[in-house]
Amino acid sequence: MLKLLMITDDFTGALDTGIQFTKQGVKIQIAVEQNPENISVSENTQVLVIDLETRPLTGQQAYEAVKNIMLWAKKQNIEYIYKKTDSALRGNVGTELKAVADVYNQCVYFIPAFPKIGRVTRNGKHYIDNVPLSETAFAKDPFEPVKHSHIKDIITKECNIDVCCVENQIQPVQYLNTIEKGIVVFDAETEQDMKKRLFELKQHNQLKLLAGCAGLAEFLPDILSLKGNIETVYQKKKGLYVACGSLNPITKNQMEYACNNGFKRINLSAKQKLSLEYYDTNEGQEFLKQLQNICECHNCVIVDTFDTEQNQTQYFAEQRGMSREDVRFAIAKCHGNIVKYLITKGMDYTIFMTGGDTLMGLMKVLDNPELTPVCEISQGVVLSILKWNEQKLQIISKSGGFGNADVFVETAKKLIHVESLA
Repeated sequence: MLKLLMITDDFTGALDTGIQFTKQGVKIQIAVEQNPENISVSENTQVLVIDLETRPLTGQQAYEAVKNIMLWAKKQNIEYIYKKTDSALRGNVGTELKAVADVYNQCVYFIPAFPKIGRVTRNGKHYIDNVPLSETAFAKDPFEPVKHSHIKDIITKECNIDVCCVENQIQPVQYLNTIEKGIVVFDAETEQDMKKRLFELKQHNQLKLLAGCAGLAEFLPDILSLKGNIETVYQKKKGLYVACGSLNPITKNQMEYACNNGFKRINLSAKQKLSLEYYDTNEGQEFLKQLQNICECHNCVIVDTFDTEQNQTQYFAEQRGMSREDVRFAIAKCHGNIVKYLITKGMDYTIFMTGGDTLMGLMKVLDNPELTPVCEISQGVVLSILKWNEQKLQIISKSGGFGNADVFVETAKKLIHVESLA
């Protein structure tokens, strides 16, 4: 029976948060759909995750998309709502939380921290590894730069709504009913801080509208009494193929570490990653054949879209009159086309997609096949089974801003046969 609705703004977010329920045996269902009437919810589904793909949209577009889902949820009398946000607060955080608050005409309780990966909230400001958010790599994100560290500033810059920031020492009697409708943001520097606030909200029957990232979601199965049978089965394969579509500096460091530890790198030119018709040309087909041969000779391969020459992508895009969103779409689709070609040629590797856009590019190229999260390989690194054309493919997804420098190397060690690594 459906008990919780979770709304996300990108696909890797849907998976890395949804897996927090799966790994505790809770039956979840993930849908990429802006019209909830098109979703057929299974009888045994306890958590429905709807990915609205709103991160690249305007604030108003994101507001309307979330509002539409909330109106449907209210009619369905869904017991709990969880608005998943990015752990680095990218995207339309304020407008999307406002949509939830507006429909239900009450407060949304927001705990954005993720202490396990060094993301904490202190005195209303968000920090990553003790660095204020606005001074991190996320402030230079090419698509969704975060210019503020104070969460109230991030929210109110996007929309007009009351925001109350609650420090750790503040007691429930001091923050409950402080504002009639708006967003209540909690400080949290430890997991215990997060559990404490959830317990308080449960005691006061205030769990209806929650918001946060995968860090908070980890505690929801217990606090909401969601249970099931745990299954975490995956297979070791001959190799690992990494589609590196994220441009985040964290991902770039991970790629460089992998290349220094035995991975074969193929860097795509501006034409290869931005020209949608390239893979239909003789040149494009020849490149795909060469890549197939490389994969047959190497069990750890990275295909990336970082510039090796300064501004080559920008120059190519400007020559073709491509907008930033056009570039984003093209890179995602190019990775999707490459992976589709390789799997049709029989490549039986685990496929590692970095960045929500990258994974969504593959999903669209394959006409949105069924994808089921199975387990976490490491924190924020989710393994799923993709069913397509009677094939069951192992797909790994990771946000561009997640993971240690050795994430690709350590994943390879876990998922490749020992004899293949020898």
